[in-house]
Amino acid sequence: MPTKWTKIPLALAALALGLALTGAPPTGAAEKVILTQPVDSLSFFPVYVGRAKGFFEQEGLTLDVKATAGGGPHLTAVFAGQAEFTASPGTYQINALNEGKKVVGVVDLLHRNIIGMIIHKEAAEKAGIKPGMPLMERVKRAKGLTVGVTRPGALTDDLVRNLLGRAGLKVPEDVRILAVGGAGTMLPALRNRKIDIMTISTPHPERILSEGLGMWFVNWAAGEDPAIKDFMMSALMTTPKVIQERPELVKKMARAVLKSIKYINDNSVEQLTKDMEPFFGKQVTPEALRISVETVKAAVNPTGKMSDEAVQTTFKLMKKPGKLKNLTGLKRDDVWTDQFLK
Repeated sequence: MPTKWTKIPLALAALALGLALTGAPPTGAAEKVILTQPVDSLSFFPVYVGRAKGFFEQEGLTLDVKATAGGGPHLTAVFAGQAEFTASPGTYQINALNEGKKVVGVVDLLHRNIIGMIIHKEAAEKAGIKPGMPLMERVKRAKGLTVGVTRPGALTDDLVRNLLGRAGLKVPEDVRILAVGGAGTMLPALRNRKIDIMTISTPHPERILSEGLGMWFVNWAAGEDPAIKDFMMSALMTTPKVIQERPELVKKMARAVLKSIKYINDNSVEQLTKDMEPFFGKQVTPEALRISVETVKAAVNPTGKMSDEAVQTTFKLMKKPGKLKNLTGLKRDDVWTDQFLK
């Protein structure tokens, strides 16, 4: 039979076991949180800013970011309980919902699409395309050109086909679309004139701009396309289970990200570029990084609140024949909550 002295260690052991089972940290200890994202990319700019400025630590969190080298596994980890949060494009969220799996957005990171189209300066000169020209006039002048996308059916492909269709251009009769892969093959294809226009996300358009080889054909991040102005580009998401069982944790994460958004709004491109150098300084030149930060700063959602327009624009772009067979419509409440923005 245990004595009164042996009861104390037994009680401590029981307490430790209880903490392990609930996942709650000891009072005053930092709480470790895992967040996934598809790739290391400025698509998740506020997360990087929060890491650089210590905003997660201020909320008592130790953030462990796992980039999964591609979309899909980043959500699988959250559904499997291997991560509490993800920073994800809304397109993956909608595809998961179509398959009966749900994550909920709690803070909108970027409300504009940061995939951009860059035209080679020689192709632009030949087609008579100039900076400041109205968008649809630019697109109509692309007749006879070759546009590079990452792969068939990707968001880059969807965006290009939507844009060309609105200008009355047909594929492949008027404009040829060529799937050339990621940045490793896309940029050389433009430099070597295998394609006239490339379609890819930040910071790769900015790399061509910094080299002086091209100009913007479409800058969606700047909001210059009225048909695709608000977009589900990226958001902080978690599962309904985490929201229900660990609301205080979600509040802390939301507060940290909202601090990041405020910091982005309040600071210059030059300061933000310095903040991003530890993360991206070895991958791109200083000038390309500065232009990339300028692009993505314009796309950050200043309120963190997802709009109905963003949901409907993204859903309509994805709802093509043969896709999203299980979703006849999509409401904002299906993918979003304002609970943690209050």
